[in-house]
Amino acid sequence: MKNNRKSIIIYLVLVFVLTYLFEILAVAPRYAAVNSGETTDRMAAALTMAMVAMCMFLPTLCVLITRAITGDWENCYLRPNFKGNAVPYLIGWFGPLVLIIIGAVVWFLLHPETFTSFANPYAEQLPGVAGIVLFVLLLLLAPLLNLITCFGEEWGWRGFLMPKLHERYSFSKAAFLTGIIWGLWHAPLIAVGHNYHQILGVSSPWMVVAAIFAMCVFCVVAAFLFGYISERAKSVWPAVLAHGSMNGAAALPLMFTAAMSDPSQANTMFNPFVGPLSTGIIGGIGFIVAAIIIFFVMHRKEGKLSA
Repeated sequence: MKNNRKSIIIYLVLVFVLTYLFEILAVAPRYAAVNSGETTDRMAAALTMAMVAMCMFLPTLCVLITRAITGDWENCYLRPNFKGNAVPYLIGWFGPLVLIIIGAVVWFLLHPETFTSFANPYAEQLPGVAGIVLFVLLLLLAPLLNLITCFGEEWGWRGFLMPKLHERYSFSKAAFLTGIIWGLWHAPLIAVGHNYHQILGVSSPWMVVAAIFAMCVFCVVAAFLFGYISERAKSVWPAVLAHGSMNGAAALPLMFTAAMSDPSQANTMFNPFVGPLSTGIIGGIGFIVAAIIIFFVMHRKEGKLSA
């Protein structure tokens, strides 16, 4: 248990120091310029997104360094353990997509004025049905398309940190702590508008604090789902698939708003703190309900084990 505590501390110091230095010094200034429209150069925007993607590999790098320092190479959660674990893998592949759709449906039922017809993002290249089919295929294949980058994060969070915390605490406490840490890890990018673009141009620092807090809330509820399926399979791969599915489907609700065809209407069509995106309290209602269900399931399971 003492070595476990040492591993957690080393990992957290490494992942925050390395990530914050890289994001604050190199990524955040570029991201702010692109996100605010100050920079319109496509190459600059592509380079910025590539740098954001690089950040996703830092948790895995920190796991490798931590394990090398401590000599602890047990329970790496790298084996897929497919046998008998079809359910966690199916939840990982399709679960986030379904939860994002649920949140969007709730939002549009409450705010029908924001709903428009589907905006095919590939209309110029593939108009009509062909473009819609391509979009649906990319949604369904998102877990595979995002496999490498999402592994970069997930081996840190669900393949290392959460199992280590779970050795010390209950599942729910481990999931909660992992979610808070995961949310704070995003802080430098959140501060320049990542996921919560409406804080851009707002002078109040409290809006930045609110955005970081909102990100932590979302990461906590997502951590319950991702942690649960990884715990069931004793493998990081269901969480990797879930993360890829979530990232691939994140913008899906916007395809049904006028904001896709007219960005100037974005602030009236949606609010990242509320919906229809899953980072909002209404758009994320599916993730919230799933987290509550998992909380009670795991609380009951662990209660029976300790009885």
